[in-house]
Amino acid sequence: MDRKEFIKTGGRSLILGAITVFSGYLILNNRVSHENECPVNNQCSNCNKLSSCKLPQASRLKKDGEKS
Repeated sequence: MDRKEFIKTGGRSLILGAITVFSGYLILNNRVSHENECPVNNQCSNCNKLSSCKLPQASRLKKDGEKS
């Protein structure tokens, strides 16, 4: 392998690695942002998972339920 091929191969590898890292970041960032959304459309009072839910609106509902 001569110098020119080495530089081309290294550049391509660097670009491929950057694209891979950036794609991974976007995928993980997308997952984290959906973590705060309720899959049951925020109907906490009718939800089967209310007792184990950690979302703020569920916490408020549980807290209000304890007061009553």
